[in-house]
Amino acid sequence: MARRYVVRDEDGVTGKLPVPGGGGTFRILLDRELGGAQHFSLLLNEIQPGYVGAYHQHDVEHAWYILQGRGTMWIDDVAYEIGPHMAVYAPAGVPHKVASTGGEPLRYLVVYAPPGPEQELRARGEQAYGNAPAS
Repeated sequence: MARRYVVRDEDGVTGKLPVPGGGGTFRILLDRELGGAQHFSLLLNEIQPGYVGAYHQHDVEHAWYILQGRGTMWIDDVAYEIGPHMAVYAPAGVPHKVASTGGEPLRYLVVYAPPGPEQELRARGEQAYGNAPAS
């Protein structure tokens, strides 16, 4: 594996998020395969207005940084309104879900630490999850 310290958006691993009707995308920007990151992974996700995800959880810590759009993030059954320049954290094992509630796509960075959940996305690529819950 060649180490890459700088990865452009277009060089990431891209696929469809598990959004009914194909209304979302993910892009893995940094992980073990792209750059050699051993302790985290970084993704860029986008979901279309009106999407509401299903509750799910991960065995790792999970964080988001909102770049564009408006939405609601539920962390352990508590709703938080989210928008640009906000960070969100879900501890390992805590149920969470996201909804895009504004008039434009909700675009956000995702960090998993340690890495792991992105590997299922990577393995399925364009067909990731079908209609399973989104991150």
